Amino acid sequence: MSMQDSEPTQVLHFLATRGARLPEREGDATPISTMELDDMRELQAISTQLIQEGADSLHDAILDASQRLLRSDMATMQVFDVAGDGLKMLSWRGFEDEHIKVFDWVGRDAGSSCAAALRAGARVVIPDIETSDHVVGTPAHPALRLCGIRSAQSTPLVSRSGAMLGMITNHWRAPHAPGERALLLIDVLARQAADLIDRNNNEQHVALLAREAEHRAKNMLAAVQAVVRMTRAETAEELRTAITGRVNALDNVHRLFVQANWSGADLRTLIAGELAPYRQREDRNATLSGPDILLAPNTAQAVSMILHELATNAAKYGAFSAFGGHVRVDWVRRDDGVLVLRWDEGGGPAVTPPAKRGVGTKVMESMVRGQANGAIRFDWRPEGLLCEFSLPVS
Repeated sequence: MSMQDSEPTQVLHFLATRGARLPEREGDATPISTMELDDMRELQAISTQLIQEGADSLHDAILDASQRLLRSDMATMQVFDVAGDGLKMLSWRGFEDEHIKVFDWVGRDAGSSCAAALRAGARVVIPDIETSDHVVGTPAHPALRLCGIRSAQSTPLVSRSGAMLGMITNHWRAPHAPGERALLLIDVLARQAADLIDRNNNEQHVALLAREAEHRAKNMLAAVQAVVRMTRAETAEELRTAITGRVNALDNVHRLFVQANWSGADLRTLIAGELAPYRQREDRNATLSGPDILLAPNTAQAVSMILHELATNAAKYGAFSAFGGHVRVDWVRRDDGVLVLRWDEGGGPAVTPPAKRGVGTKVMESMVRGQANGAIRFDWRPEGLLCEFSLPVS
C-alpha cells in the first residue's frame, strides 16, 4: 500500500482508537460528534497536503498545519542539530523578525519548552511561563516575554528508528493548556511529519550519493585518460604493462577512499600498499617513517602516482633491482601545511643521471604541477636516487 493510500486511513484509525467514539452499530447512544468529524476531515486534508508537498515547502506546510490544529498565536519548527546537540530554527509564524532571532539556535539546557522537550524526549506543555520551573530564572525568560509568549507546547519529531529529527512548538499570548483532543491531533501530525521528513532526508541522501558517485567516476575517468595520454612505449606489450601499472595505482588509492568513506587516504597505508610487492622479498628492504596524515583525494592520487613511478623505476634500474637494495621513505608535515616526502635509495647498481627525461619523470612532474605550490627534485647520486617532493595537504 502506498503512503498516499495509507496515511489518511491511519489518521482516521488513530483518532478513532485514541479519542473519537465511533458508533459500533446502528442506534448506538454515543455517536461521533460534529467536532470530532471536523477534526478527522481536517487531519485527512492535512495528510493529503503534506504528502503532495515538495521538499522545499514541507516544513512550512507542517508548521501551518500545527498552528491551525492547535489554534495557536505563534508557532516554530526546528531541526535537531546532532553535532551541536541543540535545535536550529527552520521556520516560524507570528513573531517579529528581530525577536525570534534570539531562538535561531536553542541548546539542550535552555529555559524553553522546546529545550525541555529535547531533554525529556517527549512533549512538554507549559501552561504559563511565569510559573514554570523550566523557564523562570533562566536567560530565556525575558526573551520569551519579549516575543509575547505566555504559554507553549513542544512536541518532538522522532523517526521510526528513534532518532530525534526536530521539534514543533506552538505558542500562545495568554496562559493556555491544550486539551487532550488537541494534543491527539498534534500527535497524529507529528507522526506523519516525522515520517515524511525522514523519507525526504533519505531521498536527499540517496540523491547526494548519486551525484558524488557521478563526480568521482568522472574524476577517475579523467585520471585514467591522463595516464593513457602520458604513457609512451616502444612495443605494444610495454605500453600495456605501463598503462596497467599506473591504472592499478589509481585503483589502489580509490580503495583507500572507499575505506575512509571518501574523506581521503592515509599516507602510511598508501605508501605501504605501493611498496608491498617489493617489501615481501627477503633480499629487498623498504622502511617508512613519518606522522599519520590523511590526504585529500586529489593529493592522494598525485602521491600514489609518484610513488608508483619511483617504485617501478627502482625495480627496473635502482635499489629494488639488486640483492640487498633498500629504500627509505620519510615524510613530514611542515608548519605551513605542506607535505614533504623524501625517497632515498641505496644498495643498488651504480646510478648515472639519465641522458633525457623519461616518461616516468614527466608523469611525476605532471602530478606535482597539478597541485598548488607543489615541487619535486631528483638527485641521481651514484649510490642511489634521492627524490624529494612537496605538496600542500591542509
